[in-house]
Amino acid sequence: MNRIKVIVISIITAFLVLLAVFFYGRYQGKVAANYENKIPVVNSQVILERITNQYFLVTKTVFLNSKVEIDTPKNNDWTDLFTGKKLTIMGLIRVDVGVDMKNMRLENIVVDYQKKLVTISLPHAEILDSSLSGELDFAVDKSIVEKLKGLLKNTQNDDYNLALAALIEKANNQVTADENIFNSAREDSAKLVQLIVSGMLKDYQVVIK
Repeated sequence: MNRIKVIVISIITAFLVLLAVFFYGRYQGKVAANYENKIPVVNSQVILERITNQYFLVTKTVFLNSKVEIDTPKNNDWTDLFTGKKLTIMGLIRVDVGVDMKNMRLENIVVDYQKKLVTISLPHAEILDSSLSGELDFAVDKSIVEKLKGLLKNTQNDDYNLALAALIEKANNQVTADENIFNSAREDSAKLVQLIVSGMLKDYQVVIK
């Protein structure tokens, strides 16, 4: 009798264990399904913040020997030597071209969780900065240039700034005319953005437009 009782208890215990395992398995399955259906925490806002925080400026730098002619107005620092004459001014201008990520907006980033696809509309490349590399030079007699050394280095002088602005404008126009520079700068930026986003969503495809 006791033996039968022990067998019955064992059967009931085994049944309860199997029942517990069954319901536990169903519970874990629901948890896993809910986890898979849950929208990831990585959204457009998070991606935008990561890009703007981690993106380091990628630029194409171009150096151009720029040359312009300017009129010397009356009553200025050059009057004594060049009143009413034209001066040919030269300088090496550095132009940096790249994508400014400050122009990125939320609408530029679309995350499709079902297709596991991130589509990013990258801003166009632009001229980010232009500056003089070295010093200004004049196409005049060297003895006269010696007398103008102070003016060549005086960045507060209006005529100096006028000459520099003319050189930079001409250099910028030359760079703007070459689309390959802008396309190349944008491609480099796209590669970096794709690397950043792929690190956040490893199993997602990243498309840059």
